[in-house]
Amino acid sequence: MTTASATGPPPPASTPSVSSSPREDTSHSIVVAAFVTWAITVVFVVMRLYTRALVVRGVGPSDWCITLAVLLSGGMSGAMYKETQHGMGLHVTDINVPEEFPIMLYAWWWSLVCYTLTLLFSKISICLLYLTIFTLKWARMACYAVLAIVVVSNIWAFISVLTFTIPLAATWDWRVVATYTTSQDIWWAITGFAVGTDLLIFILPIPIIAPLKLPRRQKIAVVGIFAVGVFTVFVALIRLVMLVQEKGKPDPDFTYNGTILTYWTIIEVNTAIVVACIMTLKPLVSKIFPGLLDSRGPSTESSMVSSDLPLTIGSKPSRNPLSPPRPESWMDFPGRYIPPSDVEAGRRDADQQQSPATTEEDEIVAVERDPEKGIVRTHKTDRYQR
Repeated sequence: MTTASATGPPPPASTPSVSSSPREDTSHSIVVAAFVTWAITVVFVVMRLYTRALVVRGVGPSDWCITLAVLLSGGMSGAMYKETQHGMGLHVTDINVPEEFPIMLYAWWWSLVCYTLTLLFSKISICLLYLTIFTLKWARMACYAVLAIVVVSNIWAFISVLTFTIPLAATWDWRVVATYTTSQDIWWAITGFAVGTDLLIFILPIPIIAPLKLPRRQKIAVVGIFAVGVFTVFVALIRLVMLVQEKGKPDPDFTYNGTILTYWTIIEVNTAIVVACIMTLKPLVSKIFPGLLDSRGPSTESSMVSSDLPLTIGSKPSRNPLSPPRPESWMDFPGRYIPPSDVEAGRRDADQQQSPATTEEDEIVAVERDPEKGIVRTHKTDRYQR
């Protein structure tokens, strides 16, 4: 987000001296960037919900979290629009500071609230999705640990936003005297946790995916998803570098020069939501383009039972009693551990289903198919049946 609050609003009686061209304005580009990227995000969330509700028929907590995230992202876009109506995107010299700054900073604070909560629910959604995929105990424990770090660090960030100043009105109204202001060091720590949890979330599946032998098209899809995820981390790092640079030399014309940082903020938030949605869209792609993504292929030696590939995120339960139902993703993970006794029982059931014991009567009525005539000959009566 922009760093207006960090530098503080200029006093109403004076205006910073900055060189500027007459009436340069980036407010329109901020609005376009905010709402266009949000509209794209809405499309992906709708596709995800359609897939989960009508294709997979398995809407879960991760889907509700991403729905809440996209609504909060829309709130952030709305708050940014309000900022641009009261000076954001203009040079400070072109703003009626006493009248416009309080409203602009109030809208900025609300955009910060939505930004923090959007990232929180986006990351929770991805972690909850991982928990529906991961079957190895160590991977699930690691996912729970990352989820705990995400929740704690983002709640800390949210509390810091709510206590930006005490009283809170001092954040946007310089007539109110603040008795407490959140330390800049706290914001650096929060930003560091945000970047760190981004890295952990996208690194977490790598040890599981690396040994898998996926079909070529499926492998391309997985690589593409991780490329977008890495881009999200890259954006967070860019924001961090820009914030560090601004700390070294506070910009009195932040309303205009902070436009680039605002762009990266918009991209970071909406890209995180898109990544969380792409992970669930394989069933929809397979339905629209049958055969485009062939999920069949050699599995890893780490599969616990049967040669059949385990289900992938959102697929329907298999008739194979040894294949536990699991939602479908772009990658096939090793099956959940099944006790040896259950394995043997499952194999016996499968053998009975696939190769039922034949009796003498069964053998008498056993049939032969004639592929040319499309008829069936029975051994018992030597008659023809269509």
